[in-house]
Amino acid sequence: MPETKSFIHARLTAFGDTRELERIRQFVQEKAREFGFSEQGAHTIMLAVDEACSNLICHSYHFDKAREFFIDIRPQGTEALVIEIFDNGAAFDPFSIPPPNLQEYALQHRKGGFGVHIIRTIMDTVEYFPATHTHQMNCLKLVKKLS
Repeated sequence: MPETKSFIHARLTAFGDTRELERIRQFVQEKAREFGFSEQGAHTIMLAVDEACSNLICHSYHFDKAREFFIDIRPQGTEALVIEIFDNGAAFDPFSIPPPNLQEYALQHRKGGFGVHIIRTIMDTVEYFPATHTHQMNCLKLVKKLS
C-alpha cells in the first residue's frame, strides 16, 4: 500500500457545465493519490465522482453554466477518504433508484441509467442529505476506505 500523505481539506468549486468534468476528474484523482490510493484506486474513485457530477450537471442543473456546486475532499482519519458534493439543485435521493436489471437493459438495448449503480458499487458508503432549513445545500457523501 502506498504511503499516506496527509492533507486536511480540499475544495473545488465547479459550475453546471460538462466542460468542468475534466477539472473535477483531475482534482479527485490528485487528492485520492495524495491520500495514498493507487493509480487504479484513484481512477475508480474519480469515476464515481464523475458519474455523480455528470448527473448533477445534466439532471439537476440542466447545463446551467451559472450555477455552482462544491466538491469537498477530506480524510476520515488515516483509513478513509470522504468526498462531499454540495449543490442547490432539486433534491434527488440516489436510493430512490432501484438497482438496474442488467438482463432487462440488454434486452431493451437501453443506454445509460447506470450512474447511481456505479457509484454504489465503487464507494464503501454513499449517503444523501437533502437541503433543510438549517443546511441550505444538498449533500452527497461518498466514502472510500484505503485498504
